[in-house]
Amino acid sequence: MSEESPDFRLLFEASPEVLLVLLPDAPRYTIVAATRTRLLATQTTYEQNIGHGLFELFPDNPDDPRATGMRNLRLSLERVIATRAADSMAVQKYDIRGPDGNFQVKYWSPKNLPVLGSQGELRYILHRVEDVTELVHASVQGEALRDHNQEMEREVINRSRELADAIGELREANAKLGELDAAKTAFFSNVSHEFRTPLTLMLGPIEDALADATEPLGPQQEARLRMTHANALRLYRLVNSLLDFSRLEAGRMRAQFAPLDLSSFTAKLAGMFQSALDKADLRLRIDCPRLSEPVWVDRDMWEKVVPNLVSNALKFTHQGEIAVSVRDESNQVVLSVADTGIGIPEAELPRIFERFHRVSGANGRTYEGSGIGLSLVRELAALHGGSVSVESVVGQGTTFRVAIPKGHAHLPQDAVTQESVEKPIGRDTVAQVAEAVRWDDGSTVHGHTIRTAALKAGGPRSHVLVVDDNADLREYLSGLLSAHYDVATATDGMAALEAMKVRTPELVVSDVMMPRLDGFGLVRAVRSQPETASLPVILLSARAGEESAIDGLDVGADDYLVKPFSARELLARVRTHLQLSQARRAWIAELEHANRELDAFSYSVSHDLRAPLLAMDGFSQLLAEDYAHNLDDRARRYLDSIRTGVHRMGALIEALLGLARIGRSTLKVGKVDLSTLAKEVIADLQQAHPERELNVDIESGLEIYGDRSLLNVVLVNLLSNAWKFTAKHNAARIRFSRYDDTTYVVRDNGVGFDMAHASQLFVPFNRLHSQQEYGGTGIGLTTVQRVIKRHGGRIWAEAKPGEGASFFFSLPQG
Repeated sequence: MSEESPDFRLLFEASPEVLLVLLPDAPRYTIVAATRTRLLATQTTYEQNIGHGLFELFPDNPDDPRATGMRNLRLSLERVIATRAADSMAVQKYDIRGPDGNFQVKYWSPKNLPVLGSQGELRYILHRVEDVTELVHASVQGEALRDHNQEMEREVINRSRELADAIGELREANAKLGELDAAKTAFFSNVSHEFRTPLTLMLGPIEDALADATEPLGPQQEARLRMTHANALRLYRLVNSLLDFSRLEAGRMRAQFAPLDLSSFTAKLAGMFQSALDKADLRLRIDCPRLSEPVWVDRDMWEKVVPNLVSNALKFTHQGEIAVSVRDESNQVVLSVADTGIGIPEAELPRIFERFHRVSGANGRTYEGSGIGLSLVRELAALHGGSVSVESVVGQGTTFRVAIPKGHAHLPQDAVTQESVEKPIGRDTVAQVAEAVRWDDGSTVHGHTIRTAALKAGGPRSHVLVVDDNADLREYLSGLLSAHYDVATATDGMAALEAMKVRTPELVVSDVMMPRLDGFGLVRAVRSQPETASLPVILLSARAGEESAIDGLDVGADDYLVKPFSARELLARVRTHLQLSQARRAWIAELEHANRELDAFSYSVSHDLRAPLLAMDGFSQLLAEDYAHNLDDRARRYLDSIRTGVHRMGALIEALLGLARIGRSTLKVGKVDLSTLAKEVIADLQQAHPERELNVDIESGLEIYGDRSLLNVVLVNLLSNAWKFTAKHNAARIRFSRYDDTTYVVRDNGVGFDMAHASQLFVPFNRLHSQQEYGGTGIGLTTVQRVIKRHGGRIWAEAKPGEGASFFFSLPQG
């Protein structure tokens, strides 16, 4: 062996470190090399180690039931295999068998390191330990301190074990995450590869059919094929993006760095987006002067960097311009893509290059995309020895900069070539540009179409609103539905709400994933408005599974369709929900008509009953006054009963008239002082019942907008109710106050009621107490409920038997 070629095995074996070299052949972990220091520390020979399994040679001490050395070491080695990263262990008690066969107490500080091959594969595991037995035992020196130190030693060992277990669990979790990440990468790679074959078989025949001049297609068939072709290209591009990313993560993407006129190539790539920017009414500025020297880049990778940055800028820029420039800066070349778009919130900037990260609520032209474009740009720049940075101001715009070092000394030399090969622009880039062109179809005003399908002969048709940020899908759905319905379209939830202000549809078909306001948010907004609360909404989503469907139905959607769906299925569901909605509207109209007739009947009958009741009341009073001396006790009791019945009937008729007026009268809205009204009601009650002693507390300053006379009816009924049901309480209390910003409450400590009967409170003529115990007409609370509903509010009650009741009513502000 010459001096120029040292024997590295001899150097390794002479190392003062306690080292073993293991094969990653779990679970055996064959020993293939050991330092002499290791042999001395374990009192073993070279022959005993080499070729033997690690745990065959070093088992746990069978006399120590608490021994965990083997388990902990095995877990550490498994983590190294899973993560290909070094793994340090806490101090371990791992006894070693001596030459006499007996185990000796040993403490070690271990570390396991991966040794990788040229292709990144795990070749060996370097097992390094430090014998810390003397250090651990140093504290037990001295006879007087032995017992104390032994206890301390046990405590240290226990704590060390606890720490080791905790660290082990954490590392196991990290290892599992690493395994999951690796599995995900493999899945993306495999699935992407599998997708390519059917996509090729789709694209080829479609392109042949479009290019075949011998058998021209009809206009409708050609339009359908072109839409299919565009979306097949988009799917092909998404598959390639996932495949590229999985290759990057697995370290399998191979670059070929060659000298390239970077300015000219960048200008060519950016210029391909000119038609998309023209359609979006944006300016494209390209400033790429010739550089002083070629730049070593992988042409295919650079063809992914520039289009990703330009399309990202277009997605989030609604007015102004996008500027693309290349500059020679000292020892590097810098690509800059600047826009005047919506900008990125400062809190989002640190995460902007994370894979699959989306800025929440961003107002983009579309919500579509794989979510890996910017992450891919960062990884590709890193492969060139470069970096990516971003600067942004919300409302003003964003600038991305990609810096690439000059020359090729920083690049892997086996990947560098001096030959630059000219190639046509790839299919992925063409597909990306075509997709960007379709983001805005040119027919929208504030995001919703001003064109709707023309009405065919035969009268008006149902009006359907289609909401989707994908122009192709909007066109497909509107074309499908316009054969049967009058169709309008909107690009997202916000645009849909604007469209509804122009014309309220009879049904909405909406995508879920959209910018600004998604499908779930749109459903919530529709349900929150009285005029659209019952509007049927069908959600369309790419999120499959029962849980996703439940989410959609939970927010208030009437139906949920998972993409891809058939045309027949969509048409059937639209037809069914329109029929249900029409039937519901007809039933509501019939019910409203019946209610109006009932109100009119009640009003008319009540008026007609008043005259004979007045006569009965007047004549019975004359009998009582003028002929009482001619009547015996029984006759006077009969006369009193007649007068009581007449008064009760009179009160009931007045209550019915009041109830009928509520539905017939026009609300006269103004500011109402509820506190003053309540005090007036209590004053009247106290005047009518001077014998009553009770504590009444009315909060001051309770003001609301509403109809004063109707709100007075509410307080008269609720306060009279509280007055009545506290009559038998020795220390009666009534309080009227604000509960929250829009809710008021009347509380009492009267007889209360069982909450099992709460649903019966507002049913007319329904009683929870007998007429003999507590009199009344039985429609007071029904009247209150109708007044509150007419004001757009609601009323409810809470109570416990014998502990009083609380009546809450909410009234909207303003």
